[in-house]
Amino acid sequence: MNIPLVLNTLGNLIILLSGILLIPFGVSLFYGTKEEIWAFVISILASGIIGVALKYSLRPRSEDVTAREGLAIVTFWWVSCAFFGALPYWLSGACDNFCDSYFESMSGLTTTGASIFSDIEALPQGILFWRSMTQWLGGMGIVVFFVAVLPNIGVGGHKLFSAEAPDITTDKIKPRIAQTAKILWVIYLSLTAIIIPLFWFGGMEFFDAICHAFTTVSTGGFSTKNQSIAAFDSLFIELVIIIFTFIAASNFILHYQVVTGRIRKVFVNSELRFFVGLVFCAICLVTLALFFFESSEYNGGVKNLEYENIGGALRYAAFQAVSITTSTGYCNADFDIWPNFCRFFLVLLMFIGGCAGSTAGGMKVARIMLLFKSSVREMVHLLRPRAIMHVKLSGKPVSEDIITNTLGFIVIHLGLFGIFALILTIFGTEVITSFSAVASMMNNIGPDVADAGSSRNYGEFAYPCKWVLIFCMLLGRLEIYTVILIFLPLTWKK
Repeated sequence: MNIPLVLNTLGNLIILLSGILLIPFGVSLFYGTKEEIWAFVISILASGIIGVALKYSLRPRSEDVTAREGLAIVTFWWVSCAFFGALPYWLSGACDNFCDSYFESMSGLTTTGASIFSDIEALPQGILFWRSMTQWLGGMGIVVFFVAVLPNIGVGGHKLFSAEAPDITTDKIKPRIAQTAKILWVIYLSLTAIIIPLFWFGGMEFFDAICHAFTTVSTGGFSTKNQSIAAFDSLFIELVIIIFTFIAASNFILHYQVVTGRIRKVFVNSELRFFVGLVFCAICLVTLALFFFESSEYNGGVKNLEYENIGGALRYAAFQAVSITTSTGYCNADFDIWPNFCRFFLVLLMFIGGCAGSTAGGMKVARIMLLFKSSVREMVHLLRPRAIMHVKLSGKPVSEDIITNTLGFIVIHLGLFGIFALILTIFGTEVITSFSAVASMMNNIGPDVADAGSSRNYGEFAYPCKWVLIFCMLLGRLEIYTVILIFLPLTWKK
């Protein structure tokens, strides 16, 4: 492991973060209080000084970033980025302790959307803006941004890009990774620029429109309102969110193919077709469950009139089904009081998530498809041992290495899910809350059911539980392998 190179690159990234912090600092100057302004000043100085110290303290013996250095840089960057991102929350007094500050910062950067704040609207605008901006940066990945703005990073850029955005698909936009990163960021910026005026037209204040555009295109889910999207009570805003979170949860390579006129490749993409079918079925099932099974026993003895007609049931079911499937986590209703079928089904959707190569979390649709197809192949082999069958995605055979990697990922994902949920119960967390909270964190969703449902927050969780959930967020955002490999001695040996 070339530790000087890791520290040198981390220094570059932290200096970049110091410059990014100037943006919410400017918002604080326009809106903020003295405490908020000084919180950003100290954060900028602290990150800048430490970044410069890391950059110039050691001289790397080699400039080549191998897979090992790539894993270390990306993992330690996210940990340190969350640290410096937590300083504004802590120093401004928005959070009472550093644990809560780090939780909120990691939740934003990993686009999880879980919060410890009970009164979001009481936060100053600079903090609210930084809170939303962390999700926007984390959606595409600030390391991807680093690769885009520093094309001379060379082969190391590929290692960083692959470590932060592991993708089981083999399609590429451009042969050079820096070109690919730039194109992804242009698409990302374009979607953000489209969403802002739509939200403004829909009745949001301009500040709210910017913040919600950040957290929509990143499928993050942070809102500037205590009631999330329900506070606006606007069908138009909800439709905009449904459309653009679905787009953001689709593979960004498909976006590029649409822009360049290669529409046919989009329609033959099997992952996208499966994703469309999944979302459609989810909307139908939740709508029917709300319409036929919502009764007095689910709402404190009072019939919920919003679900008495099929139109109302469809509105709320469609929004929540898309929000959970795309790992956004916005809420336009308290789904924790819905029928148990809906609650359980939404938790299952958390595990699937969006498409590979998107801003969405979850295990990814492509992996679920490979799991299903490889299982069918194994069953056919039991009946026809000599049959030769290839697992295919979009008509192309998938290598056995990718299938093995996918099955291993799913096994490790579910195994860690069970372990972390069990750990939460040790510290007194209720069983259903433990399972749903870990599912939500590992799949970067945000809200769960029971004690941290859509109308509640994670502020009352014990400190050890919060640190466990923070680690779950990081695992989910970097798709497990990148983080787990750091703990193996083999990674650090020559």
